Amino acid sequence: MVRPLNFPFQLLTAAMGVVLLLPLQFFSLPLLFFLPGLAFFLLYKDAKQTDILETVAYSLSLSLVVIPTAATFVYFAGVGIALTGAAIGLAIITASISSFFARKEGVKPPEVVSEKDKRGHKLTSLAPPLLLALSLALVVSVPLSKSLVVNDEGFVMNPTQASDLNFHLSIIARFNESPHIPPENPYLPAHYIVYDFFMHLFVGTLTILTGISSLTIFKITVPLLFFALSTNIYVLCRRAFNNATALIAMILYTLGGGLAWIIIIAERPSDLFASLIYRFADAAAIKYDQTLLFYLLPQTQTFALVVLTFAFVLWITLIKELSVRNALIFGLILGILPYFHLITAFSLFFAVAAYVVYEYLRRRRERAHYHLGALVVGGAIASPLLFLLIGGPNQAEIAFFTFPPFFLFLVFGLVGIIACFGVYKSLNKETSKPLIFFALCTLVAANVIALPLTTNSYRFLVYLWLPVAIFASYYMAAVLTKPYGEHFWSKTKALKILAVLAALCLALPTSVMLWEFYNGETYVLASSDELQAMQWIKANTSKNAIFLEEPSTFPRIPFETGRRLTFAGELYAIQYNSVDLQQEMNAIMNERSPEVLSLSLQQHNVSYVFIGSHEQQYEIATTVKDPNYFEIVYSNPSVFIYKLKGS
Repeated sequence: MVRPLNFPFQLLTAAMGVVLLLPLQFFSLPLLFFLPGLAFFLLYKDAKQTDILETVAYSLSLSLVVIPTAATFVYFAGVGIALTGAAIGLAIITASISSFFARKEGVKPPEVVSEKDKRGHKLTSLAPPLLLALSLALVVSVPLSKSLVVNDEGFVMNPTQASDLNFHLSIIARFNESPHIPPENPYLPAHYIVYDFFMHLFVGTLTILTGISSLTIFKITVPLLFFALSTNIYVLCRRAFNNATALIAMILYTLGGGLAWIIIIAERPSDLFASLIYRFADAAAIKYDQTLLFYLLPQTQTFALVVLTFAFVLWITLIKELSVRNALIFGLILGILPYFHLITAFSLFFAVAAYVVYEYLRRRRERAHYHLGALVVGGAIASPLLFLLIGGPNQAEIAFFTFPPFFLFLVFGLVGIIACFGVYKSLNKETSKPLIFFALCTLVAANVIALPLTTNSYRFLVYLWLPVAIFASYYMAAVLTKPYGEHFWSKTKALKILAVLAALCLALPTSVMLWEFYNGETYVLASSDELQAMQWIKANTSKNAIFLEEPSTFPRIPFETGRRLTFAGELYAIQYNSVDLQQEMNAIMNERSPEVLSLSLQQHNVSYVFIGSHEQQYEIATTVKDPNYFEIVYSNPSVFIYKLKGS
């Protein structure tokens, strides 16, 4: 346990605020990951005795929430994203001073920590979860270290990481060059990413504040998120159940999986990713074998999962201690979660609403009122997102389809069956109710909500893995933590042990296979010549210049430079903005008339045409050589950049 401070704890938090005011540049990166959350956590807890793991979980999770939220406030206040760190520092200092004067008269002497508490909370008791969380973070750092790198070949990526991750990092690069909230879509000028954009704000804001490249920050952030997720799971399970459940859940939730490995072995696909995504129809859900893939192919859901688990910690805290303060912070996190990932937040909002109704039916009105207050706060914070979505493409539809039991068995394996026993065993625990309601709401959503533009309904099953893994861990802990002499006292107990061991053994193969796949071959997204050309672009063209390159799903220019393309990523443009210019762009790429090409490019405000290895196969590579309409502004052995005259 951490002893209460003998001097006013507000002095410490104010000092943290002062540090965040300093122009430390790249030295501030580790501080920004931790200090904003730590300061607000100490103010929230009044620096009461608290566990180190809880401090870590709150600090990392709150920092993840505070930074993009603060960036949004300073942007709309008109003071600029570069002052986000200073704004957070001033907020902490102001809150510290206010807290000191508001509670000065009510200060109590520090509680004496008993010898029993000292023995029970030695560093050795904290070492296993901390080391486990660190080990899990290292698991995902290996594929990231081997991909998204620049070497003699050029910019090297993992084949799967060139899809969604290419798009998200391009958005961040565009945000860094021209900050706007919501961020501009670099594949479609003057259109914006109106949902799931807090990940981009988080990484982009840290880049602006520290001067470190967004790619470097992203590669540091992902393992750190894995560490934060692990500690959140531990704190959540310990608060809801016990330490044994928490340790098992850390492993099972982050590394466990279903039975997709059976399909993988049976089919022997040459491209595992394409096979699990596109070729198994109803079995598509298995491709996101629980949470591991979100770290091997990190994207917005990765960030949202950390905030989701943190929200559950706060929800259970509210159940155990009804207070306005607990209801307020739970409501704040609940409201901010949709900005990280809308689908993730959907089931949680409905789970809280169902819990409110449940408590009213039980005539426990006080408990219902506190949760209703949190739900209202969350709804109020999330409501601006609804206005951003108005007029956009239809993202969800009501549809009725049922995942058959055998399919659920493939997705969750024996872990799902053991989880059912865990739910039954925990029914008398009040702290298990949030997870039960979340599981029910997620299962219902998976069967009645269709997402036509993304076909991502299977993700509801991914979120269902959270309660499944936790309840299975609760049951496993109950079986495995009994004294060894009692384990084989009867055949029933022996069978329970065997079932638990079988579930654990069957849960790991898919995750191991996926990890090996993501740690495997790479390919060159942009050659070394193309990288040199893009460095020239970044140094010699306007931040708002619009380029034309091959209108593919995986363009190169926005990723590296933050410049905009007239059009790319057809699926993303349809999903986010309901715009499809693919056929028109294909016609432009094969236009033979310099005059017609020039007029078409002017209509789309294009200033530059990029001719690299991909573009050489199109007619445009010859058409732009006409000196009457285009002038060459850059060349190297395999890349040419042309400027449209008069642009």
